[in-house]
Amino acid sequence: MTSDLDSEKWVPLVEFSVQKGISLSTLRRYIKSNKIPWKLLEGRYLVMDDGTFSAPRNQEVRSPPAPITEAVAPEQEGRLRELQTALNAAHEEIAELKTLLAFYEEKWALLSKK
Repeated sequence: MTSDLDSEKWVPLVEFSVQKGISLSTLRRYIKSNKIPWKLLEGRYLVMDDGTFSAPRNQEVRSPPAPITEAVAPEQEGRLRELQTALNAAHEEIAELKTLLAFYEEKWALLSKK
């Protein structure tokens, strides 16, 4: 007998994110809004990779930033790391706020229909 995992290709979020060039936070927003097929198996979220996924038209698919190849002065390395950490934190916060906004927009739409 074959299971769902055998007949359909379910992949972990990180793998799907890398393959499709979409951020994990965006992928999580898609899961929360049921824009893509997903399931929870043994505490892990899996998404279906049937080869038909494409980012919505208004979603910009970004590749990871190119590594800095220019030499950075030693006294600037620490500051550069601080700025990169702050930038990553800001990106995460923005993603969380977008998720919260989508949640409230969905709730508002449901309440407006009543």
